[in-house]
Amino acid sequence: MITAKPVMTSESLLKQATGFVRDLSAFAGANGVRGAALSVVAALFESVGLVLLVPLLSIVTAADRTSSGRIQQTILHYLDLAGAQTRTARLALLLGVFVALLVTRAIVAARRDMALARLQMGFVEQIRARIARSLATAPWPVVSRLQHARVTHLMSGDIQRISAAANSMVQILASLVLTLFQVAIALVLAPALTSIALALIAIGVFANFALLGRAHRVGAALSRAGVALMHETTQFLGGLKLAASQNRQADFVDEFEASLAELKGQQLVFARQQALSRLAATVISGLVGALIALIGLTVIDTSSPVLIAMLLIFVRISGPAMQIGQTTQRLANMLPAYGEVRRLCAELAATEKPKPRSTRSSITPGPIVFRKVSFRYQNTQPPGPIIDLSLVLEPGTFVGVSGPSGVGKSTFADLLIGLLEPDSGEITVGGTPLRGAAAVSWREHVGYVAQDPYLFRDTIRRNLLWASPQASEADLWEALAVAGADAVVGAMESGLDTVIGERGSLISGGERQRLCLARAVLRRPWLLVLDEATSAIDVPSERDILKRIHALGPSPTVVVIAHRQESLSGCDRIIRFRSGMPATNESAFAT
Repeated sequence: MITAKPVMTSESLLKQATGFVRDLSAFAGANGVRGAALSVVAALFESVGLVLLVPLLSIVTAADRTSSGRIQQTILHYLDLAGAQTRTARLALLLGVFVALLVTRAIVAARRDMALARLQMGFVEQIRARIARSLATAPWPVVSRLQHARVTHLMSGDIQRISAAANSMVQILASLVLTLFQVAIALVLAPALTSIALALIAIGVFANFALLGRAHRVGAALSRAGVALMHETTQFLGGLKLAASQNRQADFVDEFEASLAELKGQQLVFARQQALSRLAATVISGLVGALIALIGLTVIDTSSPVLIAMLLIFVRISGPAMQIGQTTQRLANMLPAYGEVRRLCAELAATEKPKPRSTRSSITPGPIVFRKVSFRYQNTQPPGPIIDLSLVLEPGTFVGVSGPSGVGKSTFADLLIGLLEPDSGEITVGGTPLRGAAAVSWREHVGYVAQDPYLFRDTIRRNLLWASPQASEADLWEALAVAGADAVVGAMESGLDTVIGERGSLISGGERQRLCLARAVLRRPWLLVLDEATSAIDVPSERDILKRIHALGPSPTVVVIAHRQESLSGCDRIIRFRSGMPATNESAFAT
């Protein structure tokens, strides 16, 4: 078993951070402005409350009014004007204002949190939608080569980490606004003491930035480990039946546990770094607080109310400051996930072709003509699976396609339905070249059923209507009857509303193929491609289904790709592919 080795972006921390901030700011819009404004207002109310602590403490400690600073004297002056002459009256009035500020600040903070939550959730959903749009608009050959585990992890685990990164950015900004306001208040109350404290705090900030690079590298390793775990999970679920049939379950479990151990190890590395960072921040915070008290009492001779207020402000600052440090590390750790999203979207955008909206009038039914069509997959050596192929499929004909595996049968089908464009030559339908808008329109008239039937974890009705949302109840039962599934569905307790499980796991393989056939028939296609689509159905039932399809009016052109000759017995013509020979030779295909 091969463990997935996803390619990680080599973007620097600064480049990823710049891109993330730019994209988040561009998306923010009204919610961002509202959140920023509310953050400023909340910080302002809290800062005013802190200022009121000084006169409150002066009153409580009965400090000499003349020793108070200008701000304190101004507040006490306005208390006198308000008629609060006694100590009790002043205390009551100040406490009332203080409580009112706290309540108002709490209300503003709640509204700020809601605005920022809407911003965060909207940003994350925009990214998820961007990935989906990029996948949907990229050329099929590019999408088909993508590692499923990589895309699944981006849409799940990495998206959650991006959500956490957006939340971290919001927390950093909110904490920064609050810290700046409180530092401004501290500078007004005691400039010299605040300057000393800021110089000491700057040392801790510098030490924190030194850890960001390591947090970013651990984050990149976490993304790699997450993709590997997703790959192993997919392998585990997909191969468990095979493993159980040969008593090899232990091998799957060993691979799965190895991926789990790698992921856990990287998570522990980051958790240890965060713990050490918190410890260092706590020690620095305690030392700075002690130095402020010591310097304020012995060197600067700060008054007790101002010193107590300064210590309280410092305690208030240390929380947001510590949060900024911790959150900055988390942001650095999560940015590689955003780098992966940007890299995938850039890869897909580089190959994207304009896809005009399809209209049914842009193509008309008629012969399907291959004129000297050649195609080979990227990174394969010539000759390709399709070489110089020329043929005509008349409307309503029943065409069989056979040949060994790997000679181009499925590639021929993909060219036929417009998923692939030829490297050379031309494909036309009713005289219209099958490219651009015409190819998009053509797929509106195509029904395709693969050997591995794809069904949603939903009801039979929803699975059928996915192909033709406007179909009536009668249309559904008619399509089921063509596929020979009407009796089976009719016998189910819930009928069309029966839930069939993940990928149709609650019904048999033959029943899954019948439902997929019914879904394709429901489209009333001009072209119906059956790529080993009846392999799980017995030969007599298969023959009856093909006869009913052939009898549809108007009769579609049907291309049956099959290995067993019984499936081709009712075809009007048979195209036989052979490896390594040009399709223009009679030895490469015969009709």
